[in-house]
Amino acid sequence: MNETRIHALPLHLANQIAAGEVVERPASVLKELVENSIDADASQIDIVIEGAGSQLIKVTDNGSGIHPEDLALALSRHATSKLHSSEQLSVIGSLGFRGEALPSIASVTRLSLTSKQAEQDCAWQVRSDQLQPEPAAHPDGTTVSVAELFFNLPARRRFLRSNKTELHHLITTFYRLALSRFDIGFSARFDEQTSIKLPALKSAHAYSQRLVKICGQAFVRDANYLEQSFEDIHLSGWVSKASAHRAQTDVQYFFINGRVIKDRVINHAIRQAYGELLPSGRQAAYVLYLTMPLDRVDVNVHPTKHEVRFRDARLIHGLINKAIQEALQETEVKNNRQTELTLPENIHINEQASTYQTETTTIEKSASLKNKMTVRADWSAASILHNRFIVIHAPEPALIDLQQADKRIRQQQFKQAIHNNNVSSRPILVPVRFPLSASDINKFQGFKTRLSSYGVEFEVDDTSLTIKRIPFLLSQVALPDLVSRLAAILDEKNSDSHALITDELIRLIPDNPIHNLEQAKPIIERVLSNSIEKTQCYRKLDPSLLTGLFSS
Repeated sequence: MNETRIHALPLHLANQIAAGEVVERPASVLKELVENSIDADASQIDIVIEGAGSQLIKVTDNGSGIHPEDLALALSRHATSKLHSSEQLSVIGSLGFRGEALPSIASVTRLSLTSKQAEQDCAWQVRSDQLQPEPAAHPDGTTVSVAELFFNLPARRRFLRSNKTELHHLITTFYRLALSRFDIGFSARFDEQTSIKLPALKSAHAYSQRLVKICGQAFVRDANYLEQSFEDIHLSGWVSKASAHRAQTDVQYFFINGRVIKDRVINHAIRQAYGELLPSGRQAAYVLYLTMPLDRVDVNVHPTKHEVRFRDARLIHGLINKAIQEALQETEVKNNRQTELTLPENIHINEQASTYQTETTTIEKSASLKNKMTVRADWSAASILHNRFIVIHAPEPALIDLQQADKRIRQQQFKQAIHNNNVSSRPILVPVRFPLSASDINKFQGFKTRLSSYGVEFEVDDTSLTIKRIPFLLSQVALPDLVSRLAAILDEKNSDSHALITDELIRLIPDNPIHNLEQAKPIIERVLSNSIEKTQCYRKLDPSLLTGLFSS
């Protein structure tokens, strides 16, 4: 035979080449088999691993099973029960659909497939070397036993890592699959050493049980639950607060319609949401679930189906980014409430011959406060208390409410920008639609040009208003609050509507926590230079009381 002539590959060789795309290592086999069990509507999946997967991977489920006449066909290429027409390629709901997994695995292992459907009298079995079905004993459901991985491809076998490494990949894959479906019970035995049992959970209140076992107690303790929806796209799950960052990406799970996904758009949205809150080289922890219409995401991109292509990637990016930012802000607000400062009793603050006494602190007495702050001539060496307050000794002993001062500075900036007609705004990545009455819609329509000069841009239809842009300084404001507050004051008959809108938008500027001295320095300089009105952010302190309070 002339080797330069074109010829069809032998079937066994074509299968082995295809296996190279699907079967990278033992964990790849486990993923494909468990996904088949999930597609079969199993409520319990049991796994046995021996020799770090190179000797045996056995997956048993109680799913719908395979018809005896289809068993041999299941081991042939491109045979599946999950896809019937090209139209379905745009609305794929099952985890598997190409019909490549079982034949690819069978071509590089010694595989046996045993299955029983509920209406059958007994189970039937086929093997990779014997495709004629034989009767077997087995309960309703399916068992796939895969032995001697790459027994016929020694070169591929030599590329496997150590048992410890392969076992780590197997356990990681198992965890991902177990987190994808809380309503399915899982059990796994890894090399007679590690045994994991995860019962099925029917109530969302019990999900933390599985999260603790897989992600750890610390993650559950430090995580915030989030939920965000736009039209028929829904995001939910848990994200850790920024301070609970990790050295590795071991607790990063993202699922789209139940499928484990690694996607650059998603990774960028999450990383951007944390921003500078994450130290360099550190990682966030999260378990997130995105559900969306099947026709808005293409999962037929890569043989492993880990990658997807979104019909509207920017919308997905914005939804994820916004949801995580709000969850992190919620954590910040919660922390601020828990550590809300009320200075120790007996501290008197003098101002124009009047004094008032603060409440007793709820979280620490004056002894611990001594360790927090020291009055120095150089204010930059002082400490910030509770992301809000600082005591300085220049030019006189004083307490500065940094948060209030910062807010007043931003209010001044916003007022000046309105006056100069150069308000900077930012787009809403995920436009939000608000149902409104006809009268409110008419109000907004009448003030559209005026509001645009304030950085508020929107569109209206017969029943609702959709916010498109907001002033940059109002980025953290809840949009429902913005819409309701504006609806309450817009009145074409009021000749002073310009001042009302200005005052209302300025009042909406939120408080920002002050995390470090670098943030505090310009604020303190503005206060000391009298460039902002000090009434609510600057209090003189009685020097005679400071010595006793801050001395050791």
